Parts: sequence; C-alpha cells; structure tokens
Amino acid sequence: YFLILFKNNFFITLIKIIIYRIIKIIMSNVLKVVLLGEAGTGKTCLISRFTGGLFNADTMSSLSAQFITKTIQINDKPLKFDIWDTAGQEKYRSLAKIFYKDAKVICLCYDITSKKSFEELKDYWYEQQTKLNADGNPIFAVVGNKIDLFDNQQVKDEEGKEFAKKINAIFQETSAKTSVGVNELFEKIAMKYIDPNYDSNQIESQEKMEYEQKKMDKISNDISEKQKIVELLS
Repeated sequence: YFLILFKNNFFITLIKIIIYRIIKIIMSNVLKVVLLGEAGTGKTCLISRFTGGLFNADTMSSLSAQFITKTIQINDKPLKFDIWDTAGQEKYRSLAKIFYKDAKVICLCYDITSKKSFEELKDYWYEQQTKLNADGNPIFAVVGNKIDLFDNQQVKDEEGKEFAKKINAIFQETSAKTSVGVNELFEKIAMKYIDPNYDSNQIESQEKMEYEQKKMDKISNDISEKQKIVELLS
C-alpha cells in the first residue's frame, strides 16, 4: 500500500514539475507591457495601431484598464506582448500601480502638443509612481505621441530624448494616426528585452526621417517668409 502511495505521489509531483517548467518556458516569452500617461495622450490608439493596424480618432479615454496581445518574430523566434492600457484620469491614478507592479516594460507616454502631459509624465508618472513602485528592473520607454501634429508641437524632441537618457530609457516619437514610429517602438522594446546592452537609437524608420525633413522644411519656409516681410517693411 505504501509503495503504491509513494509511486502515486512521485508521479503527481513529477507531473507538477513538468507543468511548472512548461508554464515557465511559455511565460518567459511573454512580455508584459504597460502604457502609462495622462488621459488623451493616445495610449489606446497606439495599442490599436500596433495590434490591429487601426486608428479611430473618436476613441474614448480608457476608464479602467484592459489588455490585448500580439506576437511578433524577433530573430526568428516568437515574442508575445501582453499590452496593458491604463486610464490616465486623475481619479483612476491610484489604480495604475496594480497593473504595472509586475510589468517587464513600462511605456511613459506624452502628447508632443501638450507640455502639461510631458511635465506630468516626469513629475507624477515616473517620480511618484513607477520609480517608487515598479517591481524589479523593468525596461522603460519614453514615448512622444502625435508627431503628425508637429505644427502644434510644444515638447521638443531634445526634451524627450534628454529625459529618456536621464532615466536610461528607450526614446521613440510616434503617430498612432499615421503609424509612424509605432512598430519601431515595439521592435526597440523587444530588442532591449533580448539584449540589455542593445542601443535603442539604432532604429529610425524612413517615415520618421521624412517627418523630420518636413519639420526642417517648415522651419526654412517660416524663416523665408519672415525675411520677405522684413524686406517689404524696410
């Protein structure tokens, strides 16, 4: 009787160990990513663009938290993202820590046309929230969204880059509307996860470079227009 009991317990324990190891292997290829930031910065739209290639200008602000998954191939190996979208409204802020406590990646998102969203990102979402409460040593990414609205830009590229450098984070400007920089953001995250020494500044899409050129052209045109006005008045 005791021999049979021993054998049964042994096999049950063995099965448990095998199941545990299988789950561990599966979960090791699952990357929990949480997007944080003020309401209206486009977090939900970024997720929709990356996971489904969709953009809806009438998307409502998230009222709690939700997640969606997507698997990509990195170095011919699958990597599954569990991407969490959190509410940015002040009344929901206290709930955010529930969702990012065990996150492997934290994306700090701001709207490049809103200086307030950038200041809140630094002073609240990083200093008062994730810096103090995040588990382990997560990968941080600073994400400047809505670069399609560069005519109304209030936060300069250099400001975002400087903050990202200060906290040792990935930096990426994106447009959920046009998709510029969105895939690059998650590619950088994946590469940084695989190789902690990866230089996230290596990836710059053709679309992003075209946007930079448009911005430079606009600056040149503005200068030319001002010079013409000065010449007319002189």
